[in-house]
Amino acid sequence: MNYYHLLSVFFLLLPFWGTAQKVDLDSFGLTLNEQGKGKTDAENIALYLTYLKLAEEAQRQDLYGGIYYNLALYQQRQNNFEKCQEYIDRSIHWLKIHADTTNLARSYIMSGIMDFFKKDYAASAEKLELSATLYEATGNSLRAAFAKAKLGNVYEAQDLPEQATPYFAAFFEVAQSSGDSSMMMSALINLASNAFNLKQYEPALAYNQQSLEYAEALHRHHEYEQMLWLKSLIEEDKGSPEASIATLRKYVTFRDSFLNEEQNRQIAEMETQYETEKKEATIALQEVALQQQRTRFWLILGILAIALAGGALLFRLTRILRKRNEEKEFLIKEIHHRVKNNLQVLSSLLYLQSKHIKDDAALDAVREGQNRVDAMGLIHQKLYMGDNMAAVEMGDYLRNLGDTLLDSFGLDEDRIKINYHVEPLHLDVDTAIPLGLIINELVTNSLKYAFPDERPGTLEISLWKNKNGQLCLKVADDGVGKAGAPELKNSTSFGTNLVQILSKKLKGAPQVQDGEGYATVIEFENFKEVG
Repeated sequence: MNYYHLLSVFFLLLPFWGTAQKVDLDSFGLTLNEQGKGKTDAENIALYLTYLKLAEEAQRQDLYGGIYYNLALYQQRQNNFEKCQEYIDRSIHWLKIHADTTNLARSYIMSGIMDFFKKDYAASAEKLELSATLYEATGNSLRAAFAKAKLGNVYEAQDLPEQATPYFAAFFEVAQSSGDSSMMMSALINLASNAFNLKQYEPALAYNQQSLEYAEALHRHHEYEQMLWLKSLIEEDKGSPEASIATLRKYVTFRDSFLNEEQNRQIAEMETQYETEKKEATIALQEVALQQQRTRFWLILGILAIALAGGALLFRLTRILRKRNEEKEFLIKEIHHRVKNNLQVLSSLLYLQSKHIKDDAALDAVREGQNRVDAMGLIHQKLYMGDNMAAVEMGDYLRNLGDTLLDSFGLDEDRIKINYHVEPLHLDVDTAIPLGLIINELVTNSLKYAFPDERPGTLEISLWKNKNGQLCLKVADDGVGKAGAPELKNSTSFGTNLVQILSKKLKGAPQVQDGEGYATVIEFENFKEVG
């Protein structure tokens, strides 16, 4: 699935964002939507779990389906797909028992999306068609057309944009008749992506512009940002690199301004909370002083009161320090996010530039530079998305790096297979970046020279610690070897020099094994493992 088809995943989820359904507990007189305003997804998950317990205590099984649906929704927003699948299965179970057709149709859409993520397109299409049938049975033509439009996303994911077009067009007509702005935005986004995949650039740009206007009017920042990115791709594919770069700059500016706005809001909330706690601490001290004056003749009680006050103050100071640490962690994550985004922009600019380079040597140099930028960007992505902001889990990182390089060379596992033998290792960023660049160069060298004339083969990437405590790396292939790769003699030595320099930084020396295939083994002494 290329990037254009990945867009369909984003479009598939659009109508679910910000649309949690209302669940009422009559005996408690509570409305979860009202309580959930302004809360994070994690806070809303905790809220719905609380109300699930209340519903169980009240034996309100008729509410289980709706509660489980909302739990699945917030888990999906957090990319916790395994938990989302568990909750949506429970939702469907209870909605079937209570014959809640409308909400059952909605839950089938969510279940179809989970199958879509697992690339089980047949199961996804079956559930989406079932959802459309249930909506039609209730007379809700708008939601039925919406469910059928998701079938278009399934076809696009299978490289069948022509079969997706009728579904998107039908959804657009119904959405237009309904006057629902959110649905109109979703329909226009589908049409823009579909026209782009069909290389119909003028309609794609027209639909894209209308979707941008709807997203701006509805204050849908995420959709607006993604449509700017799609517009840059359309302009680039159309042959307008200057317009594409200008749109890309607008995309980066908008994204950064939105991130800054969100960051400032969170910092303001932290400052308000800190000032509140500070005032509470001052009031607590004044109360302790007053109590001491009243009980000055009772020495034992006075000492006890002071001890209790000291403990309370220590507890408050501990909470303040914890809040400050959380703020620092947030800012560190933001830094890694910014670095990753800037590297992504640089990679995109290199890609755009490569489209206009005719000289093969220059084109190879630009693409190799793009691969090096992607190798570094992948590390910062792992840092800001992971729980440990100081360490990179090397097994997952190397598998992602290997897949990225195979995609870069247009290869797949049917021809070239990469075997990974990686011990569980968490390395700090100063070790992971040079190590990732070394592996990028060695794997790139094998993919370029080891398998000429469409020859199939296997690569091995191994990373472990030996009995002497050294970090050991091996990159090997079963290709033609150095003697069978005449083009290698005419290549530049930049990659080789880069491996030598980075190996020296980690106090290692590359050892080449050339025979049946080609292998490089390096033992590093200077590295830092993070627990």
